[in-house]
Amino acid sequence: MSEHTAKISWAKQGEFSHKGFDRTHVSEFYPDCKVSMAGANNGSFADPEQMFVVSLASCHMQTFLLLAAKKRLVVESYEDTATAVLAKNEEGLFFIESTTLNPVAVFSADTPVSAEALRKMHDKAHHHCFIANSISCPVEIKLES
Repeated sequence: MSEHTAKISWAKQGEFSHKGFDRTHVSEFYPDCKVSMAGANNGSFADPEQMFVVSLASCHMQTFLLLAAKKRLVVESYEDTATAVLAKNEEGLFFIESTTLNPVAVFSADTPVSAEALRKMHDKAHHHCFIANSISCPVEIKLES
């Protein structure tokens, strides 16, 4: 078992009231690894929902790359534009209703991978991704046809 720590810090900037306040804050993972964050739709900083879906996409990608390496399949690049859908539940509370991963892996020219083999690799990566195993919302994995 391993433990992972992240620190967040926020300080009031300007007005703080029920009408609104600045939600900009910093997430610190290591002394030299800090990410500026804010509330949803800020446009300049990552929001918690984006951090949620990027952690899922990153875990899936790293698991996929490990599986490819173990099979001696050379991956040249990997990209994923992942999405999370925020909705309200029966109690009117916001939650992440669903997530979609759109992974695109480019293999070296001398590494032929069939569509079926690619699907199996992504299914196995999803099965072994500890972030996916920790969340309750469905995860759809859309592969290019």
